[in-house]
Amino acid sequence: METNIDNQQISIVIIQEIYKHALRNRFITLDEARSISGNDNTARMVLWRLSKRGNLIRVRSGLYAAVPLENDQGQFEVDRYLLANRLVGENGALAFHTALEVHGVAYSQFNRVFYISNKKSTPFHFQDIDYRPVLTSSLFGFTTVYIDEIRVKVTDKERTFLDCLRRLDLCGGLEEFLKSVEGFTLMSPPKLLDYLERFGEQSLYQRTGFILEQLKGTINVEDDLMQVLRGRVSVTPTYLVPGSQHVGGRLVKDWNVLVPRNLEEIARFV
Repeated sequence: METNIDNQQISIVIIQEIYKHALRNRFITLDEARSISGNDNTARMVLWRLSKRGNLIRVRSGLYAAVPLENDQGQFEVDRYLLANRLVGENGALAFHTALEVHGVAYSQFNRVFYISNKKSTPFHFQDIDYRPVLTSSLFGFTTVYIDEIRVKVTDKERTFLDCLRRLDLCGGLEEFLKSVEGFTLMSPPKLLDYLERFGEQSLYQRTGFILEQLKGTINVEDDLMQVLRGRVSVTPTYLVPGSQHVGGRLVKDWNVLVPRNLEEIARFV
């Protein structure tokens, strides 16, 4: 005959299992707690109790961050990269300026975290950080890093370089971009060309060639790559900074790119 366990003992066991799961994964969702407890009401009660005890922090509806026992809930800062990675799941990766930060080349650290996803989601604010999803159907060019033994997906160097060039507004502008990507001293020419083809944006070939030529003193750029990029220069001029038509610029004929008039001043600090 099996020994019966009273409800108090079951509650303790469930609480321990849910908290251990949260610590192991840094986060726990209501669905995960429900799977452990086998009951929706029990899962909600345990999450509420752990939050009141200071063992969990409610991030947003249905998502909680684990607070290690040695930390105080009121002072514990959730790792922004791990949280963004949890939010995006298998549907995308950390990207844009956040990818520059994760790769260790960002000139500045932002109070915004960007990630790309093929699932529409809502931006939100947590612990003084803005989390901004960017909807995309282009799910390629990812790599894996580990933060506190947690697997984190991030755009690789080549995709990050092109993403930031495409959306300078999501990487802090031209100066921040130039100061950051000079840290990508080695990039794969085949990957760059493959990603350029996947994006299918003519102007991106021109802008990529121009930037690589500007940074050839710090970035190792192969002649074969530059030759291919020169062969893709269009007769139609393009702006280095998209949307800057109203401020004008000067034309760099080799790449048929209109660049800001103060580019030399910007580049001097790179």
